[in-house]
Amino acid sequence: MGRKAGIELSNVQREQLTHFMNETKDKREYRAALGVLLRGDGKSAKEAGRQLGVTIKQVFMWCRKYHTKGIDGLRMKKQPGRPAIYGDKARKIIPELLKKDPQAFGYLKGRWVLRDIARELKKEGIDLHYTSVHRILSDLGIVLKSPKLRAPGSIRKNHRKRAEIRRYKRAASALLKKGSP
Repeated sequence: MGRKAGIELSNVQREQLTHFMNETKDKREYRAALGVLLRGDGKSAKEAGRQLGVTIKQVFMWCRKYHTKGIDGLRMKKQPGRPAIYGDKARKIIPELLKKDPQAFGYLKGRWVLRDIARELKKEGIDLHYTSVHRILSDLGIVLKSPKLRAPGSIRKNHRKRAEIRRYKRAASALLKKGSP
């Protein structure tokens, strides 16, 4: 004999799970409650996992937690670890910083680059790596264009631009070595 698919839920439990799904703001809690409801509707753990984009093991864990602790078993706990300190401060400063011209801060480039933003934040007392700045920018929905240091087209047409780019690269690296902003 094969195992019976799903778990047994009473009408009251279904209503509680539906109410929990409507009131929660955490998508993980919503998905856990939906997984338990799908199992209550008779779907197998494999079908429920495929539909929700999780493993069979995760569906079984949700059902086990619901069976032992009820709705409280589906609530997600606070994330462990040290709370973010610099990120919140940087989220306030970065949009104001991007409104200003980078050349006013002594940068040769005409647009902001992640490393320059991180450098300016460090001057403000917020020591973030440029990858963290990138993460904050993506959270804020801000996309920076990456500068292209090349002149398109043939060499004959753009020899002046190519020479200007070579001079810029040489000057920018020399300034960075001297410790200038």
